[in-house]
Parts: sequence; C-alpha cells; structure tokens
Amino acid sequence: MNLLLLYLRSRQVLVGAVVATVCAVGLSIPEYSSPLSTQLMALFAVTAVAAVAGTGLGAPDPALDRTAAVAWHWRRAAHVLAIAALATALGTLLGPAEVVTRNAIGLTGLAALAVTVLGGGLAWTLPLTWTAVAAMTAVVTATPGAPLLTWPIQPPGTTAATVAAYLLGGAGVLTYALAGPRVATGATPFSSVG
Repeated sequence: MNLLLLYLRSRQVLVGAVVATVCAVGLSIPEYSSPLSTQLMALFAVTAVAAVAGTGLGAPDPALDRTAAVAWHWRRAAHVLAIAALATALGTLLGPAEVVTRNAIGLTGLAALAVTVLGGGLAWTLPLTWTAVAAMTAVVTATPGAPLLTWPIQPPGTTAATVAAYLLGGAGVLTYALAGPRVATGATPFSSVG
C-alpha cells in the first residue's frame, strides 16, 4: 500500500486529476449553439484530461524507475488506463459515450507515447496537436474524410476511426508500460562535480 501511495504522490496524480477535472467541467458549463460546437468541446474536454493528467506519467527520476526492484509495468499500464477512464467519465458530460470513449482511449494513448518519446513535461504535445488538426478539419469541412487521421471528429459507428483510436491507445499503453518515461540524456545537475 505504501508503494502505491508513493507512486501516486511522485506522479502528482491527485493534482493532475483535480486540474483535469476542473478543465473538463469548465468546458461543460456553457450552452453551445450548435452540434459541432458541442462535439468540439467534448473533444477538447477529453484532450484536456489526457494532456494534463498525462504529464503525471513522467517520473521525477525516470532513471530510478529503471533501477528500482519493483515491477513498474503493470503500474504504468494501470495509470494510463485510469487517465483514459477519467477522460471518458468527464467527456460524457458533453458528448455521446461511444465517441468520448474512443477519443479518450486514442488521446490518452498519444499522451503515453509522448511521455515515452519526449518526456513527461511534453505529454500534452501529441494529443493537443492531433486534436487541433482534427478540430480545424471539422471547421473547414462538414464531412471530414480520412477517418484514420481525423478519428477524433468522426461520427459514432465509424469503424476506421474506432480502429485508429484503439490502435493508438494500445500502442501508447504497451510502449509506456514496457519502456517507461523518457530518460533525459546529457549533463545532470551534478555531472561537473569531480
């Protein structure tokens, strides 16, 4: 139990969950004038949760994670899945459960991939970039094509969009669980001390 509490505290899970919840609930308060606005706000709510809570996937000392005599794999996978569950729960304040769940899985997977490749502080980059491109596509065209690329804005029941999101989610969970957060290379604060 103490190890779990240490993990949650070191990843600032409570802070991330609270900030993500405030972002998502804040987006759900206003009344939106069109179905497109509501759809985009649901997408932004899910993105906010994945991006904000995803920063907690980065460890304060990733090198310590790799040397500890603890199996981190299942903890990492559970952490990513918990973020996806929170994003789903909060996103359903605005959108249909099927689309919100699909988007939560895909965007959380992207956050996990970003942490693995770029580091914890940049967890927001991939989900926010994909959301921005999808949102711009939704604004420009009424029927977005390329469902493998525009999966966050596709209507419910779009098989290609669901497959794309679940593949990204699975890749994110698997990669992060096995590799963990990126370890910064280069000089450390005490590397010049002789």
